[in-house]
Amino acid sequence: MFTQDQLDALQEIFNIAMGQGANRLARLIETFVVLSAPKLYSLKSQSDPELIKRLGDTPIIATRQSFVGPLRGEVVIFYGMNGANELAELMGYSQGGDTQRIKEELILDVTNILVGACITGLSQQLNFSKSSFSTPGLLVEGKTVAEALENQRLPQDSEALLVEIQFKIEAHAFFCELLICIANESIATVVTAVDKLLKGV
Repeated sequence: MFTQDQLDALQEIFNIAMGQGANRLARLIETFVVLSAPKLYSLKSQSDPELIKRLGDTPIIATRQSFVGPLRGEVVIFYGMNGANELAELMGYSQGGDTQRIKEELILDVTNILVGACITGLSQQLNFSKSSFSTPGLLVEGKTVAEALENQRLPQDSEALLVEIQFKIEAHAFFCELLICIANESIATVVTAVDKLLKGV
């Protein structure tokens, strides 16, 4: 789908975009957040065996959020179970009967921040107009990536980018992986914009 040069350019774009996402996340949890450099992998689809290989078979929490506009597609975010719990505890939600509900709301808030930063940053740097976003939703909790994607109605007419990125929150371990499914009709638009960007370097 993408050449290595195009992936390198997109990696730098996502690095800037996710830096903005990390800043917004830090304000939400009132804790300094360190962001790793994102790594991008081009996949044939969301069912690409490489995705399962890279993300493993440990239990995760998965959320999803769609976007429409010049870019159309969907982002699925996979969170480690422990990291999600630590986020809730960090914000003082370790006790009480509503902990599960609050944890889900927190994860959906984080999803909204990261997807918004990722797609908005991509659009801004490629000079696209703004995208609109659906409300984020919980896909699965406590299942493996393979189980999370099984029988899900992810866009079938799409290519996929796996963005590996890690957020470090002081002594806590929190990580997430973003699976960005871009509709085929948007792929040529992205490729053309990235090539134009590369020619201007």
